[in-house]
Amino acid sequence: MRYLSKLATGIAATLLCLTAHAQTLVVGDQSYNAQAVMEAAGVLDDLPYKLEWKQFTAGSPVAEALNANSLDIGLLGDAPVLFLGALGAPIKVIAVTRQNLEGVAILVKKDSQIHSLADLAGKRAAVWKGSWSQQLLLTALDKAGVPRDSLQLRYLSALDASHALEGGSVDVIATWEPYVTQQERQGARVLATAEGLIPAQSYIAANAKAVDAKRAQISDFLQRLKKARDWTRESPANTDAYADAWAKRTRADADIARAWFARAATTVEPVTAESPVEAQKTVDFFAGEGLVKAYPAASLFDASFAKSLQPQGDANHE
Repeated sequence: MRYLSKLATGIAATLLCLTAHAQTLVVGDQSYNAQAVMEAAGVLDDLPYKLEWKQFTAGSPVAEALNANSLDIGLLGDAPVLFLGALGAPIKVIAVTRQNLEGVAILVKKDSQIHSLADLAGKRAAVWKGSWSQQLLLTALDKAGVPRDSLQLRYLSALDASHALEGGSVDVIATWEPYVTQQERQGARVLATAEGLIPAQSYIAANAKAVDAKRAQISDFLQRLKKARDWTRESPANTDAYADAWAKRTRADADIARAWFARAATTVEPVTAESPVEAQKTVDFFAGEGLVKAYPAASLFDASFAKSLQPQGDANHE
């Protein structure tokens, strides 16, 4: 009888292993950012499941694909996730990624007569509605006591805003990487960054169905992504290797990528009690702008993967 019990246990374990191997984890990435760092760090060599990457050029389509059950997990900024959360979408934030907040900034041209936020009254500004860009500029104006309606706002994508600043059709832009680094290389000056003004979090979000159905695969992926990000920060050579791999994938400027990634120092962190508190600030801001209904952001967060992101010396893929 004991033999049969052991046999049954062994068969069950084998079937579980085979199921894990058979399953595919579908990951939504933006412009090869996560894929490039994981490949450069060599953390994808022994995957016990199939990994399917889907590449997007912005966060909103990643969020939409998660909502449509076309992705298991997606990597994106906070706003698209929080907007979908207001609609009751079946998604959960399972981890947080952070970058140096100097990479989200308000910029003016090097020869601009604007030297402080107080000088922005009456000026032309470009932001992208429903993004860190809009949140940063308006929050900075409020803190500086500059009336929001004293500026002429144009709603432009980050790329178009950079071109508008260079061409002189706007006086100031609020933007993110790689546009901050690109503009600084051309002499642009920083008036303010996200530091102390907005959370500017990024999320790893999962389709609610995948949270249970593919928990083992998701946990493993999070561990590998964290290992890759940690590897990048270990030395400038590692950062450069990642930047070069990404630039080759995207045909971007490798020097810009090296400077951007060195400053970003991206981390992968577990959901904590503070995560929904910071998210609520973003929800409340956009609710005030009439772009989303107010709701408790905490309902979107799932801290059950936190253990996967704790320091581990015996991770099974090391």
